[in-house]
Amino acid sequence: MHAGSASNTLANTLMSISRNRSVSPLFLAINLLVALACVAILGGAVWVQTAQGALPCALCVLQRMAYLGVLVLSLLAALGFAMRSSALARAALWLGLLVVLVGLAFVADHMWLLFHPAQTCGLDPLATRINAWRVTALAPWLLRADGLCSDIPYLWRMPLPLLSGIGLAGLGVLMAACLPAARRLGARR
Repeated sequence: MHAGSASNTLANTLMSISRNRSVSPLFLAINLLVALACVAILGGAVWVQTAQGALPCALCVLQRMAYLGVLVLSLLAALGFAMRSSALARAALWLGLLVVLVGLAFVADHMWLLFHPAQTCGLDPLATRINAWRVTALAPWLLRADGLCSDIPYLWRMPLPLLSGIGLAGLGVLMAACLPAARRLGARR
């Protein structure tokens, strides 16, 4: 199959999805927007890392992993909406919300360390464990924990963990807003 027929197949699939009245393009678009936002946020984190020389700490990497989880799960939810699979859409959305909550727990821990500078995570066993994971070897520029939790960069006069928490909370709200539509999706068969 060459590129022309693959793009025609994709175009035909997208057109059939848009013609199907049981699939609201809004909820498909919201999940794709969530995925795009995750890519943008992770790209911004890598930019801050390289432009400001701010190495990520263990808690930063765990927050990045939460964004990666939300990215994958929002794409699965979009696939569920596109395939009219209520079970897939709901499972992906609920798991995405769980990942958001776990990510917010890491943000809360990171913010606590910001206000208690005597406590620091440093290059502790958690960072050593994260750096030994196989997934870290796949993308060390994104997932290697080499920084200190006390060396928190600021962007727009706000600490990066706070911005990460705001981002995760916003993505969680968008995913939660799709849950009622995912339930109705199963009832329209």
